Amino acid sequence: MDTDTRTKQIIGIFLVVLAMALFSLKDSFVKMLDGYYSPVFIMWVQMLFASIFWTPVITAKYGVKSLIPENKILQILRSSFVITGIGMFYWSISLIPLAEATAISFTAPLVTTAISPIILKEKIGIRRWISVLIGFGGVLLILKPDFGGDRLGYLVAFGAGISIGFFYTFNRLLAGKAPPLVNLTYSSTIGAILLAPLIFSVWVPIRIEDWHLLIGFAAIAAMGQTCLFFAFVYGEASILAPITLSQIIFATLFGYIFFLQFPDNLSVVGIFVVIISAVYIALRETRNQT
Repeated sequence: MDTDTRTKQIIGIFLVVLAMALFSLKDSFVKMLDGYYSPVFIMWVQMLFASIFWTPVITAKYGVKSLIPENKILQILRSSFVITGIGMFYWSISLIPLAEATAISFTAPLVTTAISPIILKEKIGIRRWISVLIGFGGVLLILKPDFGGDRLGYLVAFGAGISIGFFYTFNRLLAGKAPPLVNLTYSSTIGAILLAPLIFSVWVPIRIEDWHLLIGFAAIAAMGQTCLFFAFVYGEASILAPITLSQIIFATLFGYIFFLQFPDNLSVVGIFVVIISAVYIALRETRNQT
C-alpha cells in the first residue's frame, strides 16, 4: 500500500468513526426530547432537512434529470423501509437505554444476510448462516431470556433492525442504478413526501426549549451522513464496514454521559455477540463484493 492510498484509508477511517459519533449524538438529542414528539415528526424533520441539503448538490453535479428516479417503485419501497426502521428506532430509544437500542438495531446486517437468498438470489454459506444465528442469540441476551424490562421498547428496536435490514437489501438491489449520492437524496426526498400527510395527525406545538435540540439534531444528522458518504469515497468498504459498529460504543458512552444509563452484564455480553457476528458478516459481504 503506497503512502497516498494509506493516507486515504486513514481519512476514511477517521470520517466513518466521526460519522458514528455524530449519529449517536443525534440519537441522544432525540432521547432528550423524552418522547414528546412523535417519531413520525422526528423522521420528517430529518428527511426534509437532508432533502433540502442534498437536492441542490446532486442537481449541480448530475443535472435536473437526476431528480427523477428510474426505478420508482423500488425507490419508494426502499424509502418506506428506512423511514419505518429509523422511526421505530427513535421510538425505542424513548423507552429503553440508547446503547441497547443501538445494539439491537444492528441486527440489520444479519437480516440482510438472511433474506438475500430470496430477494437478491445470493448463495449464503454455512458459516454466514451460523453467524446470523449467533447474532440473533446475542439479541436474545440483550432482550433477556424472560423479556424483562420494557418489552415494548426492545421489540420495537428489533423491528427497527428488521426494517433497516430490508433497506440495506434494497440498497444493494439498486446499487449501480444511480450514483450513491443520488440514491441518498432519493431516500430523503421520498421519505419526506411519504411522511408529510401524517404530520398533521401527530402534530404537537414545538416547545421553545426544544428548538436548539431539533435544529442540532437535523444539522448533526446531515453532517453524519456527509461524513459517512465521503468515508466510503476515501476508504475501502472491507475496512470501513466493520468500523460502523463503533456506533454501539458511542451510544454506550453518550447514554452514560447524558442519561446515566449503562447496560447490565448480560446485555454487555449480548452486545459483544452482536458486534462479533455483524463484523464477521460485514467482512464476508465486502470480500464477496470485491
